[in-house]
Amino acid sequence: MNKIFLFFYNFFENYIHLHKIKVFLTKNVFLKDPIIFDIGSHKGKVVSLLNNIYKNALFYCFEPNELLNTNLKKIGENINVYNYAIGEKNEEKEIFINKIDLTNTLSQTNKNSLYLKIKNFISGKLNNTNNLKKVKVISLDNFCKINEIKKIDFLKIDVEGYEYKVLLGARDIIKNVKYVMLEVQKNDMYQDYSKENIENFLKKNNFILIKSFNFPLMFFKDCIYKKVKN
Repeated sequence: MNKIFLFFYNFFENYIHLHKIKVFLTKNVFLKDPIIFDIGSHKGKVVSLLNNIYKNALFYCFEPNELLNTNLKKIGENINVYNYAIGEKNEEKEIFINKIDLTNTLSQTNKNSLYLKIKNFISGKLNNTNNLKKVKVISLDNFCKINEIKKIDFLKIDVEGYEYKVLLGARDIIKNVKYVMLEVQKNDMYQDYSKENIENFLKKNNFILIKSFNFPLMFFKDCIYKKVKN
């Protein structure tokens, strides 16, 4: 079942979903020598896409699953890879490493979620305590302060329900971010997940939604926001 799911998931992602995002960015989001942050880089599909669009881009990629870091480093010398997670504050947390690594998360799942039960059927039980691993978590503000990064041109966040925590740890640097692309859940799989909290945070920081992309046959979408004023 896992192999069948991944075959169709990758097909829809590679040839439909990411293609639509690439076309939109190419025609509508123009960045010169950008600084790009990818929070939850996984195997680097979005990094590769953005690297093809934006020449001379400098990437900061965060992926706590160290088994995936080699794939990221192969993309190019302009790719900086960090083997820890981004969250609200500096701490150590347990991450769930699932059979399908697309679903690794710091979030707690809602055991009553029908969507979770479907995923469990497809990929094996998610958030099994045997699959817990401790990882270092750092806030985006702290990382940028330590590395003297003053701005981010494009901030991509895909952390399986943990997006709001990432934003809360970026209260300062968000003032100097031009675009945000993040995954928005359309299901109840994660405890305490609130799309409204995410939208309110971005609205408060002067971002507007310019485009959303529903993933085919799945209950989530990628949304792109643009800062309209400081």
